[in-house]
Amino acid sequence: MKLELREPKLFIQSPPFYYVDVNELPVQDNTFYEESTSVYEISRSEKIEKLDTIQNDVILRQLNYFSQPLYRTRSYVFHLEDGGKVIGKIDEVDGSNVKVKTSTNLVVINGNEIKAITLSK
Repeated sequence: MKLELREPKLFIQSPPFYYVDVNELPVQDNTFYEESTSVYEISRSEKIEKLDTIQNDVILRQLNYFSQPLYRTRSYVFHLEDGGKVIGKIDEVDGSNVKVKTSTNLVVINGNEIKAITLSK
């Protein structure tokens, strides 16, 4: 059995390597470090803790779910204990305050006054 050497079908010539000496300065105590550009996202458990001031567990879970970025574009009907209704999109939930964007303005609702939340038709 005779082995024969063949040229590769595709030959790409790589550039030459150059080595350069780099002078590094030691890090000093008063060195300014560049700030990170990372974004901090609040975890679901932190959101639930933040919403803990709402007494009704069902409303608490619904607000936590509906306030996620994926569902913020939906319109909801907030049925209040006094019989009133607010229709709009959830802007922010801060403690027991629920900020709702209606078609005309921003309304702040106390989360403990919400009787039920349904989807707007």
